Amino acid sequence: MPFDADLTHYGAHAPSPAQKMADHLMGPIADPDLAWAASDPARLLAYLFISPRPCPALDALISDPG
Repeated sequence: MPFDADLTHYGAHAPSPAQKMADHLMGPIADPDLAWAASDPARLLAYLFISPRPCPALDALISDPG
């Protein structure tokens, strides 16, 4: 996947209470459907801007030449 970085790594710093809450709220949400990249790429891009995550829909969005 293009974005293989572990987004939950905090290094030597402990996560802030806000980051803990965001992880708690966004963690259980399922990955977007792969067909979303073809059907509504602008909306998928907006969703991934708010909730960035490596997923097949992101790969499809990035690899789409059109």
